[in-house]
Amino acid sequence: MAGKNHDGEKHKWNAARFFTENRQVAWTLLVGTILWGIYGYVNMPKRKDPNIQIRVAVAIDVWPGVKAEKIEQLVTRKIEAQMSQNARVERTESITRDSLAVVYVRLDQNVRDVGKEFDDIKLKLDGIRDLPDGAQPIQFVKDFGDTAALMLTVASPRASPLEVELRAVAIERAIREARAQAKPPRHGSPFIKATFSTRCRW
Repeated sequence: MAGKNHDGEKHKWNAARFFTENRQVAWTLLVGTILWGIYGYVNMPKRKDPNIQIRVAVAIDVWPGVKAEKIEQLVTRKIEAQMSQNARVERTESITRDSLAVVYVRLDQNVRDVGKEFDDIKLKLDGIRDLPDGAQPIQFVKDFGDTAALMLTVASPRASPLEVELRAVAIERAIREARAQAKPPRHGSPFIKATFSTRCRW
């Protein structure tokens, strides 16, 4: 029985035994993994703010004083038809209100040069020459997804426990003086009692 078990273990796959007996395969895989890691690190984007392509744009047209049904027929459908002529358009969605038509366009996920496709759609929209009288020119917004952020940080040098203690005492004294000078609350007014402690734990 012991011999049978030993033979069974021989035929069973064992990764450690395989790479020990075939060291050239192990070294090849190790070198390939290291080279792959170096290649990935070198080509990895290193921008502080990643460049995320927005694949959605919007066309807006204003026709003051006109009902939504009429704008849907004479403006919205024309805009959708022109947008759909671009082969890289995934879908269009429209919202029509009184005096306003808004059409969203989304590009296919496989599009790499988003700006080029949006420029092509803009040219197609500019080619619409039969807008009704009173309808304003179509506004095509392709960069509304761009955002700007500003973060400000206020920091101070590290203070010693004694300095923190002195500041706490000064703050407590100022609050007590302000309370003493304040008018007493009227009858029925809410009053909140606060206690201050100058003990600091470090």
